[in-house]
Amino acid sequence: MYIKKLFRTPLLLLFIVSLFGFNSFHKFYVSVTDVNYAEEDQAIQMISRYFIDDIEKLLKERYAIEPKLMSNNELKNVDNYIEKYLHDKFVIRINGKKTDWNYIGKEYDVDVMKVYLEIPDVHPEDLKYISVESKVLYDIYPEQQNVVHISIKKHKKSFMLVKENDKAMLKL
Repeated sequence: MYIKKLFRTPLLLLFIVSLFGFNSFHKFYVSVTDVNYAEEDQAIQMISRYFIDDIEKLLKERYAIEPKLMSNNELKNVDNYIEKYLHDKFVIRINGKKTDWNYIGKEYDVDVMKVYLEIPDVHPEDLKYISVESKVLYDIYPEQQNVVHISIKKHKKSFMLVKENDKAMLKL
């Protein structure tokens, strides 16, 4: 009886309709990159995680290709396009000097693509500071957020990079 009485209230009915009636979904555009110093390899190693559908859309729009990521028909040279794009949009500086990184490869994990990068022959005593500039995916998603975690020589810091502020720096 009490429930019937509640549903007769116009305000409550409006509230319930609004809960079920406005079912729009807004996608969250984010990537996560871990930058770590691997002492045993004397290298800075990076793992970036991007949603596969975002990278797929980016490659289609930027290079006019059909990458078909994570399928049996994946474009044979798709790694070349990914590497080329990242070289344009992902910059590492060590002690203020732009440093080249090597593209190691990629792998898929459910709906995420992990990209592996490395800067070899980095000696810890030479590291004063490291900076990361990430403009990845801003060209197709201006609201993109790129989270960067840097962990080097007992120093750890996390950054949220956005289009208006796309650089992070860790002093060691």
